[in-house]
Parts: sequence; C-alpha cells; structure tokens
Amino acid sequence: MRIAASAAWSPYPGRITDGPAAPVDHAAALPPAGLITVPGFDTATEVGPKGIRSMDRATAFAVSAAGKLLDGASGSDRVPDADRARTGLVIATTAGSLKTILRFGADSLIKPKPYQVDPGAFPVAVMNYAPGQCAIRHRVTGPNTAIRGGRAAMAQALRYSRRLLASGRVDQILCGATEEATPERAWLEHAARPAGAEPHPVGEGCVMLRLTAADAPGPRIAAVATQLSTDPATALEGALRRAVASGGTPELVVPTASADGHGGAETKAIHAVLGRLPEPVDLYARTGDTSAATLGFALLAALETAAPGTAFALTAIDRTGLACCVIGTA
Repeated sequence: MRIAASAAWSPYPGRITDGPAAPVDHAAALPPAGLITVPGFDTATEVGPKGIRSMDRATAFAVSAAGKLLDGASGSDRVPDADRARTGLVIATTAGSLKTILRFGADSLIKPKPYQVDPGAFPVAVMNYAPGQCAIRHRVTGPNTAIRGGRAAMAQALRYSRRLLASGRVDQILCGATEEATPERAWLEHAARPAGAEPHPVGEGCVMLRLTAADAPGPRIAAVATQLSTDPATALEGALRRAVASGGTPELVVPTASADGHGGAETKAIHAVLGRLPEPVDLYARTGDTSAATLGFALLAALETAAPGTAFALTAIDRTGLACCVIGTA
C-alpha cells in the first residue's frame, strides 16, 4: 500500500522532529499537564465560512487536510471529481468531539425540557461526523468509515484501508486520524491515566494520507498487526512478531506507549523481538498526547527521520490492552 501524499495539522509549521518542545497552555481551568494546540488555526479560513457554527476543531482539521490532498497546491495535482467516486475515506478517532458530546448531554439534563438542545450540535456529537463532512464538502462518494480505537485507531484505519483497496472498490483512500485539544478531553484523559503514568499535555492535530495500491516508488505501508491481551508486553510482542513476519525487520522504531505508563512493556516487547532497544523519539514533547492521531504523527516522524528505502516500525499500546505495530518503508 503506497503513501502517495500526506497532509497534516500539528503544532509545527514544518517537520515534527525539528525544533524545541511545543509551548504548553497551563491555564487554571486545565489539568496540571495542560494543552498543546495547533497555533493560528481558524476554521472559517481553512474550511470556509458556511456551515461551521457547530463544527468542532477535529472535524475542521480533517476537512482541511482532505482538501489539501484532493485539491492540491496547484491545479495540476487536483483529483478530478470523476475520480472521487472511486475514493474512500477512513478516519480514526477516539470518540469524536468529546466537548460536543459532553455539552450536548449536559444540555439535555439542565434545560427545562430534555429536547431543548441545540439541534446543530446533534450531528457533531456522533463519531462519523468528521468523515461525513469530508465527503460532503469535497464530493467524495466512495466508501466512508469512522474507526474508533484510542491509540490503536490509526493502525486499525490503515488495516481497514488495505482491505478496502484489495477489494477493488476504490482506487485510492484518504486515511487519517484527527483529535482536538479541549478542557473536556484534557480532564477525561487526566482522570483515565493509570496511576504512575507520566503526565503529558493533551495535544491535537490531524494526519491524513492518500493511499493507493499502485506499485510505484515511494513510502509504503508493508504490514499492520494488532493483538489484545491483559499483559501489554505480551500483546505488543505478538503483534510485532506477526508484523515483522509479514513486512520485514525494521531498522528504525518509533515507540509511542509511554502516555499510559506502558513504556516499560513496550521496550521489553521490542527488545524481545528485535534484540535491541529503539532510539528514543519524544513525540509527546512536540505534539502532546494526541490519542488516535499518535501513530499518524509517529509515521510522519519516521518518514522525516529515515532515509528513502529504510524500513521502520511504529508501536502503540492502548489503555484497553490492545497493542499494535505498523511496519513501513520510507
């Protein structure tokens, strides 16, 4: 599966692996770890002024990134409307817009009548709002899917995309993950983080890939494997072994499991399979805890770091016990 192009919204205007750690907002209304946001992002500018009154930032990131890939920087690389019927959309998330979901639920309880809620917020409160808006605004009429899976969501989206391409129903897929940094999500992440886990600021952003099945030069996704177990190290070791057997032995590893205190289990599994420890890549200092988008940013970091043709692995462990490994080639 070839990565034909990519687009992203992150705290950095250029490469994720460049520069110092991102600035953190430590407002009084936030948990101690704070937030890392995408600076200067304006929904009206990036998406357009119409139909955005209730749109959340995660959806706006996805719509804008999809537009970059479909409309291109110039007319020569624009995807024609005729080809968008053979274009799929697969977008990963943790739960959609937690801010909208929680506020919509609260309004149904505190308003004089349960039905006296903002009707414009209802579609935003469902998980598939982001891929739906991407399809509507960019006239993409192929298969459309939202995948929920925490830190493993991007891996599941890549695996789903691979199966969809193999089915012959599409010629290309826009596959990505998007998250927003809000006080609501920050407090939920703060409450859910296991005891002993190092606190990380909650981050936001979007990574979108245009994937094709064409056998052409360029970065590729070679294998995706997941495994569920009560023991995180065992789960990741199993996923990593199956990914390596299918996609080859990686030269570079980008681990991402430290946010929930699984860094030790991740290191143990990688060492058991590869016989060596990975070079540290501190994504969280640069992007914050982006949950479903974490593997997307890890992928961008691998593509920025690795020389062309270098095999790399991305690993993650979700707090549910689901471990995943993505192997690709830069």
